[in-house]
Parts: sequence; C-alpha cells; structure tokens
Amino acid sequence: MLKKIVDGDLIEGRAILGFYPCNSNENDDIEVYDENDGVTHKATFATLRQQLDKDQDNFAAMSDFIAPKSSGKTDYIGFFACSTGFKQEEVCKQYVEDGDDYNNMMVKVLTDRLAEALAEQIHEEVRKEIWGYAPEENITPA
Repeated sequence: MLKKIVDGDLIEGRAILGFYPCNSNENDDIEVYDENDGVTHKATFATLRQQLDKDQDNFAAMSDFIAPKSSGKTDYIGFFACSTGFKQEEVCKQYVEDGDDYNNMMVKVLTDRLAEALAEQIHEEVRKEIWGYAPEENITPA
C-alpha cells in the first residue's frame, strides 16, 4: 500500500512553520508579537505550571523557557503544523464503496504514520538548517 501511495502520488503532505518574537509575562503566559514589527501584540498563550506535587519547589511552565518581558530582551517561539491527509478522503472513498475495509484502514494508518515522519523531518530541518541551532547534530532514528 505504501508503494501504491508513493508511486501513484495518491496523498499529499503539507507543512507550515513560523518563528515569532515573544516574551513571557508575570502570569506565566507567552505573549507573541507581530513578526514584522516585533512589538504589536498578536496572541497570548496561557501556560500552566506543573500540577503534580514533587519533592521539589520547581514547578515548571513553558513560559519559563522564554525571556521575560521585564528583561528587555526579545525571544522567539516557533510553531509548525503538518498533515499528510490531503487527498486521503478521495483515496479511501473507493475502498469504502468496494467494501474493502482493510485497504481503507491501511491508507488511514499510513497517512497517520507519514504525518509523524513529516513532523520529524521538519523538526530536524528546523534544528539543523532553518533555525540552525544544532547544525552538527547527528541523531539516528534509533
């Protein structure tokens, strides 16, 4: 099925990514600013502190990893989203009409796994090339 999907160009993968200026605020939130001027407030992401009681006083929140607004430094946050489910519905439609539950399910399982693979590929490209904070990284799939 994978060969059939690839050889027939039956599904399409797409991804989008972006990096935006940001800062954390005193409420454990991340304030995201316009990518063009770095000042105009565009969104706020509320982050929660860890809720589990551990034998320590360090309850982390995602905002702890972003430069605080009070520091006067601009930090950045990156996002990406991807899918390989484009055209999946059209591919599966014929299998459903034919009563072929197995191949219908196989297409869906494979597009799910391909989306995971695409996410890993994008993450690696961000680390090594696009953002480039680990250009010499040599992590194997294992």
